Amino acid sequence: MKKKFEKSDLPSEIPIFPLSNAIFFPKTLLPLNIFEPRYKQMTEHAVEGNKLIGMVQSNQSINLKGKAGIYNIGCVGYIEFQSNTPDGRYLINLKGISRFKIKKEIDTNNLYRKFLVDYKDFSSDFDAQNIRGINTLELIAKTKKLFEQYQLSTDWKIVEKVEPEQLINSLSMICPFTISEKQRLLETKDITDRNEVLNKIINFYVLGNNENNNNIH
Repeated sequence: MKKKFEKSDLPSEIPIFPLSNAIFFPKTLLPLNIFEPRYKQMTEHAVEGNKLIGMVQSNQSINLKGKAGIYNIGCVGYIEFQSNTPDGRYLINLKGISRFKIKKEIDTNNLYRKFLVDYKDFSSDFDAQNIRGINTLELIAKTKKLFEQYQLSTDWKIVEKVEPEQLINSLSMICPFTISEKQRLLETKDITDRNEVLNKIINFYVLGNNENNNNIH
């Protein structure tokens, strides 16, 4: 059953699933294949509880306790769909609710990690956002060039039909950007800011590759 959340509905303590080079945003959907024992336990506990899981990008650092480093801003999602496979995996769909900022890690006896977080900097995630200065046709055209350069494919007929906010967020998720570039997109102030940053990053890739090709010829 789908659920609508307000900021006051979200808990200050959430389980965290660190994943390299993967981000998602409020109102977007993230399918996950859960097979590691610690994250299977996390999923089981979430399904039995409030069905909330926080996603963050892992980075290359190691903290003082020897645990893998993570970025301090992520997005919490609600398990809209969950199924079990014959070999013991979980297939889930997370629906993005709000970004959050990590305050500190909580010691538990669980296999997975849990953190104290707050949402105060991301009130706009709960509101309908007006996007200024977006040219969807131009953005899609540039993204097509980027995908061609990296020999990637997607269903452009579907892409061309989505609303501007979903378009910006979806392209931020699926484009072949670096971890730091994706994190930069996640940490933007609002959807208008994200649109500007997304266009700058795509321009860098497309124009940069064109310049290199011109130099070769």
